[in-house]
Formats: sequence, structure tokens, C-alpha cells
Amino acid sequence: MKQTQRIKYIYDLLSVSKHSYETLLIAFSKKKVAVSLRQLQRDIKDLELFLDKDERLVKNRGKGKILELEIKKITTVNSQTFVEASIFKTPIDKKDIETKVTFFNEVILKNTPLRIDKIHNDATSFNAEFKDSSFTLFPLKIIYHNSDYYLGCYIKKTNEYGIFEINQLVEYRTLTRFKQYDYDKLIVGFNTYAKTLFGVTKNIDDNIYKIKLEFSSVTGSYIETFVWHHSQKLKRKDNTIIMTLKCGINRELVGWIFMWMYNVRIVEPPELQDYYNSTIKKIQQLNKNDMLLYRNIFAVKNYNH
Repeated sequence: MKQTQRIKYIYDLLSVSKHSYETLLIAFSKKKVAVSLRQLQRDIKDLELFLDKDERLVKNRGKGKILELEIKKITTVNSQTFVEASIFKTPIDKKDIETKVTFFNEVILKNTPLRIDKIHNDATSFNAEFKDSSFTLFPLKIIYHNSDYYLGCYIKKTNEYGIFEINQLVEYRTLTRFKQYDYDKLIVGFNTYAKTLFGVTKNIDDNIYKIKLEFSSVTGSYIETFVWHHSQKLKRKDNTIIMTLKCGINRELVGWIFMWMYNVRIVEPPELQDYYNSTIKKIQQLNKNDMLLYRNIFAVKNYNH
């Protein structure tokens, strides 16, 4: 691997999460690239020459040495422009999340299985029907989605891929005596599976649907400025904008459509129309009485432990 390739690889790793020299060396070892600590330190020094003007290499020190490195985006402020971050969906405990991200990143690099002893809440529908939350998973990828961190994984007993919001995983432990898993094989399968999802939420079934949405002109013009799914295609029709997608149906998709209120129409498929209309009816029923119970109509399959 050439130096420029090594630097690009280091940049990709540090842009996602914090790393120590040890975890970076492990990452290169997994790629079967021989890199010494001295060479790694030189590459990291040269890396700073390739950073954009709004990026900074942060070196977290302790006891006189560098413990962790990460690349952070910095906001440039001048006398004419002031940027202030919204508090919307700001984590209460950022330090706890950073600690978890670092931990999960390290077990991914080391191909270390985890035993999940306690799981909390339901962020992605993958644990919506869990009765016994103790299970073994193979960590594969940390996903930063909608201002939150998620763990993409493979669940051993069910032979299925899953995604959990990192804060859902409350009690967990490494299985050091467990045989390491074939990461390279599993990550290919996970990436293929993840493309069937809209966002990070579990699909209602294994089908891939051709989804067609019609947006009002103003809302559609806004929709056009972002990537919402890898399969998206947009075109103008009269005074509206048509979006087509090829993916599964899940809670996140329906919630995203609700976000646009009366500026969007579901053209197809009928299955998505049914879920959308069913959700409206349940909301109307809820507002007629005082009973508020958790429901998840988008999770249809159970995990069997």
C-alpha cells in the first residue's frame, strides 16, 4: 500500500471515531498491510497536510503521551457569519456515547464477539419483540445516522443482520474465548442488507418494493437537494416532483413521509398506502381515549433465542 493510500485509510478511520495507535495498527493488520509504529506516526504527521481548512486533527493526551486521535470539523466564524448549533436531539451524556463508540470500534477491529445481557428501548424495531434480551452478536459497523450512532451487526443464533442504537445496549461483555468471526464475509452481506433499508429501521418483511411518492413543487425542490436513499430517482411532472425508491417498508420510511404532512402523496405500492392509512387511524383512535400504550406495527418477525 502506497503512503497516500495509507493516509487516506487513516483519514477515513479517524473521521468516523477516535483511535489509538494500537487500534490503527490492528486496522492495517486486518488489511494485511505491514506498518510499523514509527511509519504510522510519520503518516499521521503528514495527514495534517491533507486536511481541509475546516478539519483538525485532535490529539487527546494523557500521562505525557497521545492516547487517542480523531478528526473533527471546526466552524469558522468571522464578523459577518455566526454559526450556532441547534440543541435538537443533543445527547444528554456525550461522554458516555463517545466511550461506547470507541469500545465498539475496537471490538470490530479485533473481530471480538459480544454478549448482550441487557437492552433498553426500541430505536430501530430490531428488538421490538425481544422477550429474552441476552444474545450474542458479531459487531460489524458503526453507523452515524440522523445525529445518532448505531451498531450494525450479525446475530449468531438467528443468522440475521441487525442494527441497534448504541445507547440501547446497556449491559454487554466481550467473549474473548469465542472464535473470531469472518468479518470480511459478514460485512459484505451486511452492506447488501443495509441497502434494502430506508435508514436504519427493520423492514416489515423481506420484500423490496418499488416506492413512488409525489411531492408538491416547493417541498419537492427541497427534497431534491439531499440524498435520502441510494436508489432514489427524481423527476419533475407538471407542477410536482416524483421520487422513486427501491427498498423495504419500515417505520422510518412511514415516519419520514409523515414529516412532509400534506405536501406528499403515496402513489405506490398499496402495501405502503395501507400502513400509512393504518397509522393515521391509530393516531385518531389514540386521541379519542386516555390509553397510551407502546405499539410497533412495523415489526412482524420475532427473534428466537
